[in-house]
Amino acid sequence: MPVVMIVDDSAYVRFVLKDRFRRRGWEAVGIANGEAAVAELSRLLPDLVTMDVLMPNMDGIETVRAMRALWNGPVIMVSTQTQGGQDLTWRALEAGASDFVGKPSPQEPLDHVITQIIEKYEALRRPFNGKNLHAVPRKSATRATRPKAVVIGASTGGPKAIGQVLRHFKAPWSVPVVLVQHMPPNFTASLASRLSQIVGQPVRESPLAPETWGWDPQQIILARGGYHLRLNEGGVWSEPGPRVHGVIPAIDVTALDAVRTFGNAVCLTILTGMGEDGAEAAYQCHHAGGQVVVQDPATAVVWGMPQAALNKTAGDLVAGLDEIGGWLNEVIHHG
Repeated sequence: MPVVMIVDDSAYVRFVLKDRFRRRGWEAVGIANGEAAVAELSRLLPDLVTMDVLMPNMDGIETVRAMRALWNGPVIMVSTQTQGGQDLTWRALEAGASDFVGKPSPQEPLDHVITQIIEKYEALRRPFNGKNLHAVPRKSATRATRPKAVVIGASTGGPKAIGQVLRHFKAPWSVPVVLVQHMPPNFTASLASRLSQIVGQPVRESPLAPETWGWDPQQIILARGGYHLRLNEGGVWSEPGPRVHGVIPAIDVTALDAVRTFGNAVCLTILTGMGEDGAEAAYQCHHAGGQVVVQDPATAVVWGMPQAALNKTAGDLVAGLDEIGGWLNEVIHHG
């Protein structure tokens, strides 16, 4: 059976997480602090580590960094929804954590959190098999129409991937950018702030309906966690709705709006993530004459979403994050 190491300074949290993992057929070991977790790592050789963000002495960031010098397995941060917890979560991802989930809450019950962790673990451990990927050119001719909107979608591994892409953007530009990252409520405001620091321009969390923001050619808008981002010719807003592909916000909801609104004047980018969200929008965008950019699945933290998009349609660009960032920078400046 798989082994999970649960690192948390709360005895109660360790107890309930161990109990739930054991009910799912896992062997679970609780560790009270970062120092002990690093010391026990080589002896336990866990399949998965869950890590508290806020711990005394050696916090989650330092622990992840120390673990990465010894071991390369999946580390899922279990983050509080406080501002400090969110900020430390982004730093933990930069230090090498694989992904994160929010701590249990009325909106995210404990069993749902455990399910998320296990799904992320299974996606992270699944090796890329290029034999299942339909043959596509790594790079083909770009479309001639100047985009009116760039939509970038990501899931597991996405915050770091989006940041790496945005580092290549040079202000000012003339095409608005919309970001859809699968993320629970209350985390996207701090992610927007983090991305603003990276790009050197304001990244704004989308407004809740009935408020709508009109299009600004230099804006970057991040879909609000827990809501679908909608758009039309008048602007963008977020609204509640059913999960699509099991997630909210969903890339397909936003990107299909973009294709219906702008037709061939859409540039859609699909980055790392599990599942098939974004694949249908990529198909529709391609057949409408828009541009489709896909992260090379072999370079993605989780290759599911890029592979699903490529299996559905051909990409105008299939490449790593730095090449995608440079290419999109040309798109937002020159079309």
